[in-house]
Amino acid sequence: MIKQLANRLWHLATSIPPIKPGNLLPVLVMVMLWVGLRFCGVSEEQSFVIGCVTAQAYTIWRNLPGAALSLQHVERGKPRMLVIPVSIIIAVAGLQLWLGSPLFTQRVVTVFCLLFLLVMIWGILREQEMLDRVVPEGRMPQQICAPVSLLRINAIVAAVVIGVNEMLIAFETLAVWISVMPLLVLALHAFYWLMVLSILPTASDQQKRA
Repeated sequence: MIKQLANRLWHLATSIPPIKPGNLLPVLVMVMLWVGLRFCGVSEEQSFVIGCVTAQAYTIWRNLPGAALSLQHVERGKPRMLVIPVSIIIAVAGLQLWLGSPLFTQRVVTVFCLLFLLVMIWGILREQEMLDRVVPEGRMPQQICAPVSLLRINAIVAAVVIGVNEMLIAFETLAVWISVMPLLVLALHAFYWLMVLSILPTASDQQKRA
């Protein structure tokens, strides 16, 4: 049993896909701006806010085309739905730059993750209905495994980010916050895929169900 568990853990660890460079670029931009601005004599507060807002702007810009394309497949005119959230994001970014408060910028991360967490919880409450829409019962008679929901994993990741962010706000400096966030991205990537791979059925499980 121990050998089987060890083999399973080894298989999970070696099956984690490499993180995409685009997912690392926002935090790298944040760190590079922090270092560069501090080297130029800019204050910690201003360097922190500028770096974080730039990382946020890049993340949104990178994901907007995909979001608009997805909405186009749903219904004509749906991409206009992006106007309101994008306007809110621009307003929040402008507010961060105007206030120049690192605490406010750090809280933006918490608020965003909290909203995401609430959406995941709402999805969990209606999980079966959502899964039935993805793969209706009886529609695929050759189905060998049940649909997999990632709502709980997404909720756990959001809760972890909130917890780490709030701990860094309470007990650490801005320099530590900037240093920990890239490491957190790497750790969450590994944690997320370990969780996903652990709930997916193995080849032996599929053969037993077949």
